[in-house]
Amino acid sequence: MSSLKRNLFLSVFGAAMSAGVAMAADLPTPPVIEYEPETLVEIGSSWYLRGDIGYAAYSNPDASWQDPTNGHRAFIKEEIDNGWLIGGGFGYYFNEHLRADVTVDYRHEAKFKGMVGGCGGCSGGYSNESAKFSAWTLMLNGYYDFGTWNSVTPYVGAGIGLTHLTLGGYATSNGVPFSDGDNTNFAWNLMAGAVVDIEEGWKFDANYRFLSMGEAKTGTTFTNGTNAQNPVKIEDIYAHEFRVGLRYDLD
Repeated sequence: MSSLKRNLFLSVFGAAMSAGVAMAADLPTPPVIEYEPETLVEIGSSWYLRGDIGYAAYSNPDASWQDPTNGHRAFIKEEIDNGWLIGGGFGYYFNEHLRADVTVDYRHEAKFKGMVGGCGGCSGGYSNESAKFSAWTLMLNGYYDFGTWNSVTPYVGAGIGLTHLTLGGYATSNGVPFSDGDNTNFAWNLMAGAVVDIEEGWKFDANYRFLSMGEAKTGTTFTNGTNAQNPVKIEDIYAHEFRVGLRYDLD
């Protein structure tokens, strides 16, 4: 390549490069895309565990027996002795005011007592009847927390669920006692209480609960193996429960 051609080529190439640089400088600056890290979902956040103990004062129920010979026999002076309970569960905070939990409670054996007429050989014509009553409950509960003042949070609540009642150890002064029996009923409750924050994650809970448990029944045979045909029924079993416990927030 002659010097004239080489100089002409370099001049054209240099002019083209200069024009390209000038055009690139005139292009708009591309936008800066900022990276936002994903928000991590914290496992365990908003959940809590709970444990409770309490005292159950039972209201006087209605008891009866359908005697196949003498017809319906209503008890008198029916009552269930007071007893203690223990339970636990887990729950979830939906927001500052609403939460829910699932609880399982056991109510220890309490004595049922009553008197039934038609006993010709008994004093006053009434037989003394007794049995051991106990219950399990599985409840789904919802609560409204009003707000916290000086570490105290008052609340109200309600729940529905199932109760499994057992009636055993039946004794009577009139004839052979009934066999043991158990049954499962629909249950519901109403609650009011307050929670006190005691330290990081821990809360003390004190509350009152009104609980409806349905009815309990004996078995349908006598303990000597003969057929009783109809069980003794204890209906309208309600409990006034006074409970205390601890909650732990899984933060």
